[in-house]
Amino acid sequence: MKILIIGSKGFDTLEYHLADSFRFLNHQVTIVDLQDAIPFNYAINYHAIKYFKRYDEFVFQKLARKAIEIKPDLIIGTYRFIHPLCIHLIRKELPHTPVIHVNPDALTTFELQQVFASPYDFYFTKDPYIVNFMRQKMELNAVYLPEAFNPRIHRRPIQNRIELEEKINIDVLTFGSLYPYRVKMISNIIGSGINVALFGNKDKRFFNPELEKYFQNEFITGERKSELLYGSRIVFNNFHFAEIESVNCKFFEIGGIGAFQICDYRPIVEEYSKVNAAEFTFKTIGQATDLIKFYLDKPALRHEMANVQYDHFMQNHTYEHRVRQILETVF
Repeated sequence: MKILIIGSKGFDTLEYHLADSFRFLNHQVTIVDLQDAIPFNYAINYHAIKYFKRYDEFVFQKLARKAIEIKPDLIIGTYRFIHPLCIHLIRKELPHTPVIHVNPDALTTFELQQVFASPYDFYFTKDPYIVNFMRQKMELNAVYLPEAFNPRIHRRPIQNRIELEEKINIDVLTFGSLYPYRVKMISNIIGSGINVALFGNKDKRFFNPELEKYFQNEFITGERKSELLYGSRIVFNNFHFAEIESVNCKFFEIGGIGAFQICDYRPIVEEYSKVNAAEFTFKTIGQATDLIKFYLDKPALRHEMANVQYDHFMQNHTYEHRVRQILETVF
């Protein structure tokens, strides 16, 4: 099958993992992004389409033409800002080609709500709350699709876990964009006497300078991310506040790597997890601190729980599972 994705070509993105998984299942995949329309960098293109209506229409008309030229069997949009005009043009010229949208992010990322204004055949999204809203209030063909991990990228290291923990020597690791809510929660944990290593990007306006000594100044991906997560005693994963009934992709990546995580509680964690959610999730930052202190000196228990999760995630939560669900739903 020939598949076209309208989205980012960046490494370790949703688009990257979808394409890799489709190819793993012997499909042909092409990704077209903003630079295929206009060869400016992403930031320039993004802000231009956001603020200039005619430029927005021009860019996505070009992307529509590229999609039509390729004549794929399935078109997947992942950008949340694809202009509805693009989807209308594709549907007009390729009336028998399914056009779907896959949105992996929290519901605060719907941009100008272009997704709702576009005539996709299916709207795949991860939060049951927004799935029900789209179905019941807008009568859109919304489908629940959790996030996932890529077993060829988010791989469990082959090193001995105990030896790797000694080498890495990190009690608690957290990674990602250090937004104010995340920094505030981490500050409370550090204030209780727990040593935390921060990986990712600082907030450019509101980063707490008191956390500077904990900041590693490194954005982690690929093998480096797998090694650090697996070799840290605990990975602290605090979900964005807009994860209403969903979890983030890090939840699956951490489990798929075989690391041990402590994360926010959501009822849906019970659906995803083999381990009882009460054993590794928190509802308050005080509970998170207590869990961290409880597990830090119990390596055997941490490793056993992480191994159970690893096996379960490999059997249920890879991108191949999600790709097969997409194909079964659409076709």
